[in-house]
This record gives sequence, C-alpha cells and structure tokens, in this order.
Amino acid sequence: MPHNALSEAMAGRRQRVAERVAQAGAPALLVTDLKNIHYLTGFSGSNAVLLLKADGSSVLGTDGRYDTQIRLETGEPEDVEIVVASDLFTVISDKAGGRGLWIEPTMDVAQARKLGDPEVLSGAVEDERLVKDDYEVKALLAAGELADNVWQEFLKGGGIREGISERDAAADLEFRLRKAGADALSFDTILASGVNAAKPHAGVSSDVIVPGLVTVDFGIYLDGYASDQTRTVCVGEPDDLSRELYDIVLRSQRAGEAMVKAGVKLKDVDAASRKVIEDAGYGDYFVHSTGHGVGLDVHEAPRAAKQVPDDHVLQSGMTLTVEPGIYLPGKTGLRIENTYIMEEDGARSCNASSTELHVV
Repeated sequence: MPHNALSEAMAGRRQRVAERVAQAGAPALLVTDLKNIHYLTGFSGSNAVLLLKADGSSVLGTDGRYDTQIRLETGEPEDVEIVVASDLFTVISDKAGGRGLWIEPTMDVAQARKLGDPEVLSGAVEDERLVKDDYEVKALLAAGELADNVWQEFLKGGGIREGISERDAAADLEFRLRKAGADALSFDTILASGVNAAKPHAGVSSDVIVPGLVTVDFGIYLDGYASDQTRTVCVGEPDDLSRELYDIVLRSQRAGEAMVKAGVKLKDVDAASRKVIEDAGYGDYFVHSTGHGVGLDVHEAPRAAKQVPDDHVLQSGMTLTVEPGIYLPGKTGLRIENTYIMEEDGARSCNASSTELHVV
C-alpha cells in the first residue's frame, strides 16, 4: 500500500483535476494515458483506464493480469472504485451513465469512435502535472542522483576510452545504471564520438571511439520518475576547435542556468543560452530548443524555445532542462545538459557532477 502521505497527495491530485473537469463543463474525463493514470492513482500496469467524474469520484479499471497489483499500488482509496474486466471500455461507459464522458486528446482515434466520438478535454491532467509536489521532487532528485553518481563511477572506471565501440561503452554505462538500482532507461542512450557527435540524436553505433569530443546523453527511471543529463568529455587533449566549442557551449549552458527561476519567461531562458552561441558565430548550429520539463515522462511540459508564448512562465515546482549544443556536420559536436527544479529563490540541479571539460 502506498505511504499515507503519497495516498493523500494522489487524492489531492484527483480532486484538483476533477475541478478542472467540472470547470470545463464535462461530466467526466476518461483518462487513458498511462502516465496520467499513474500520476493520479499510483497504478503502473500496462493496461488501464480511469473515469474521473466531475464530482471527484473515480472508477479505475484494468484486466485480470493486474488484479493484485492494482490493489496493492493504489491502496484501494475510498474515492476510487476498482473494476477488473476484459472489456474495460464497455464497463467504463456503463459507469459513466447517461451524462457520458469526455476523453483525452491522446486517445486512440478508433477507440474514440467506438465511444461515439466524445468531446475532447486537453491538458486537464498535464497542466496539473506541471508543478511537482514534495513527493515528486524527492523522486526526481533521487533519480538524478543515482544516474549522476553512476556517471562519475563510469568515468573513473575508464568507461570512455579510445578504441572501444560506442555500443560497448554505452552498454557498460547502462549495465552500471541497472546494477545501481535504475528501474529502466528513460530513453535510448546517446554516446557519440567523432563525426557522430555532430548528430544531436546520434544514438550509438558500432564505430570505435576516436580522439576528440564524445557526447553522452542518458537517463533512467526510478520509482516512476525520470532523469535526463548530458555530459561531453574529450578523449586525449582537445584541439583548438574542441576547446573553443566546449567553452562556448559551457558558457551558454551557464547563461541559461542563471535564468532558471520562478517568474522568468521560458522563452527568455532559451534566449539567454542561444545568445551566447549566436554571438560566437555558431547560431546556425544550435538546432534544437534549449529545454523541456522532466517528470513521469522524460520529455514533458514546459518547454524553453523561441516560439514559446510570452505568458509561459516558470513557477516554483516546475522542472526544466538547460541543454544547449553546437553540431558541425562532418566534424564534431557537443551538448551539455542539467535538469533543474524551480524553487522560490532559484533552482536546484538534479545533476551534481561537474560540467567542466573532462579529459580521459
């Protein structure tokens, strides 16, 4: 059974989302996004639906494979009726009654049509998830600390060195993360050497690691919450171009970090990081946004980018990565990334390891 404090936190989440449902004029919201269901109930199975009514009561359904798990993970709270059935949508539709239900925009189109194309309610759960509660902050810090500690041990153990393949190095890092207690990877590891580092989402290859910059972007899930960080190291002494690029990206990352606090516009975080790179003459080679939120999903709202509206502002309890990069096609590239949690008087990094250039 979940800890009492967590049970109370989830009950509060359900109540606040129910108020959003009522304010929208919807009789009930059918939640089918599994991360949203986990956020509202604690259930982590691969098949579930949650009918959250405007009056605050809920019906949570799954199939027979999860009969025991759903009761243990949720603690069977008083405001949630648990049903176990093979035809969940029929049962839930009956539970909704004559007033019907609205759905999330992510619901499968074919399934929505079977329900009669109900109204769509966007953001009811996601907007609530934007600001993390105390339990979520602790979970995010724990995930970040585990991954960051493993990263430092990985470097000390010679995990990145000339002559081994990117795939072998990544496998070593991932094994260490799992052995240290990670529940899963939060995304496919990026470990890119040489010209591969010029591709922001290079993944890993069978190419061997060569002298020069090596970008490593990795993350885990721990107790349902994600971590995300990027470090770039240099194999052998860096040449002039590598030093120049690293210095620019590090200054860019720190400029963005300095802006990360409650009350700041998200587009201004992006602008602060981007300006450093543009002023150095590499603006055309910073090809992605500066940051994103991290929580139950490794990429979630908010977003720090040029196109973000002026009224999108950081609040205490939000998360944001700051991850500028420069990518020179056919040559090299790098990125530096930390994940931050907003606090009243600033922000706290989930990744304690140094962002200074590390030579191996």
